[in-house]
Amino acid sequence: MSFMMSSTEVATCGDTNTTLGIDEACFYIFNLYNYPVLFYTIAWEAYWGNGMLQARLPPQENTSVVLSTKHPLHIYYKVKEKGKLLEYCHETYPFKEHGSYGWNISSESLCSHIYVLREPTENYLHIVKAVMIYILLAILWTTSKVLVRVIRGKLMPDNVHDDLDRLQETEVSTHPVIRTTKSSTRIRSVDAFRGLSVLLMIFVNNGGGKYVIFNHSAWFGLTIADLVLPWFAWVMGLTIAISKRAELRVMTSRIKITLRSLLRSVILIFLGLMLNSTQDNSFTNLRFPGVLQLLAVSYFVCATLETIFMKPHSQDTLLQFGRFASFRDILDSWPQWLIMTCIVTTHTLITFLLPVPDCPRGYLGPGGQYDHRGKYVNCTAGAAGHIDRTIFGTHIYSKTNDSVYGPILPHDPEGLMNTISAILIVYLGVHAGKILLLYYQYNSRVIRWVLWGILTGIIAGILCNFERQGGVIPVSKKMMSLSFVLTCSCFAFLLYAVLYVLIDYRQYWSGAPFIYAGSNPIFLYVGHVLTKDLFPWAWNISNPSHESYLYMNLWTTTLWGIIAYLLHRKDIIVTV
Repeated sequence: MSFMMSSTEVATCGDTNTTLGIDEACFYIFNLYNYPVLFYTIAWEAYWGNGMLQARLPPQENTSVVLSTKHPLHIYYKVKEKGKLLEYCHETYPFKEHGSYGWNISSESLCSHIYVLREPTENYLHIVKAVMIYILLAILWTTSKVLVRVIRGKLMPDNVHDDLDRLQETEVSTHPVIRTTKSSTRIRSVDAFRGLSVLLMIFVNNGGGKYVIFNHSAWFGLTIADLVLPWFAWVMGLTIAISKRAELRVMTSRIKITLRSLLRSVILIFLGLMLNSTQDNSFTNLRFPGVLQLLAVSYFVCATLETIFMKPHSQDTLLQFGRFASFRDILDSWPQWLIMTCIVTTHTLITFLLPVPDCPRGYLGPGGQYDHRGKYVNCTAGAAGHIDRTIFGTHIYSKTNDSVYGPILPHDPEGLMNTISAILIVYLGVHAGKILLLYYQYNSRVIRWVLWGILTGIIAGILCNFERQGGVIPVSKKMMSLSFVLTCSCFAFLLYAVLYVLIDYRQYWSGAPFIYAGSNPIFLYVGHVLTKDLFPWAWNISNPSHESYLYMNLWTTTLWGIIAYLLHRKDIIVTV
């Protein structure tokens, strides 16, 4: 018996460009049974639970089903035999957008392998094309600047001097006038790191071209979008070390410095509440947690610790020149590390020991109807979700219908427990800043950043068993789990080491255009949220596709990059 479908059957799929939307594929199932069959799918992310009924397949017919291609799907079918529904042909397959696939099931050989009827489209090529366009624009911009400088140097009448002019010029050159601006006193690698984070945040918040890699992970795992907030928090910690050391050198009152930190945190919290109210300005539905609120609390905790314990000058000669000089970045701040250890330990004990009604202790999953066949349907986010729902009530992130896990309880990715986790990210950034302050040789700084990156990466891998959703503590942005925090910090240490070498040490690159955005990150973040759906930042797309959304989202990000550049030219830095 042949299992391949005829060309007339394939034609019923139609034109994929018109019948299928973004992240959709066409799946043909040829049911050779003499009775109906139930077809189920479940995202690989939730492979341990119940599938969702997609279609009832009539006997001896070919049925087409539109499937989501965002995640690999686990498929199977059920047949009623002897009064029971039995499952057959479990298979996991990574369907691709706008592809057409076939599958044949029968009582004789149960099922065939999934085969391709029409090749999917290569939508990720649009990302490569966009990157090439940006590289070309960067080359043209750099070339034009060089040409302008050369032409100006040759045509300016100042190039013609007599002997007296040369003598005067020589005298003046011995005492050159250096123009100091707000931007010129900043560390370029820090601004480049921060600018990269905020521009990437703007891009993914606007949709990221609707690509899965530019959207947050369903629950477990790590995508590019998951990195932006932790990176921003990490580099905020790095600037805390630099700014608090400078403040302690010019101010004698640590209380005043702490109050300034508190004022900044309060302003960030109110800005965050304002941004949350743009979706629904009724107080009943106002979301209390948020990105800026998380940054405000974690900033205040780390800034206060540094204000209390940091020394304005390294006073211990033994730590500077003795046998412990190689570890003075750690020994110089042992009280802070002791407190951070207590914070992380407390967070871990609450996560794994706090009793949650009708839920197992230490649960870290999304709950919902899929998780362990609905056994933990009311356990979304475990202890963290329970605490947020108890403290904030309805004032948390209200999305309760997840595309992967089905109906879930409300939980907030920037809730109280996740904010406590973020404190560790910020303090790891603080430690990166201390390495910058305490060591003056290039090798000493870079080696330590790389070693810290390796160390945090190894610990994270041990916790998650080097798997996407395994181990004692899986990697989860939604939970801001310890393995997630350490993984993001690992990449942050390594990325900053590279930027420091390229920008500040070797000076191969000025850091543009990211240094412009890094000078006004909060302004850009608040501005992009307020103008997210407004023209010219965004517009309605009549024929949605990855390509059209990608270029619109890139235009939005570029426009904010241009605004950042104009602020930089005017030497305007908006601080909170």
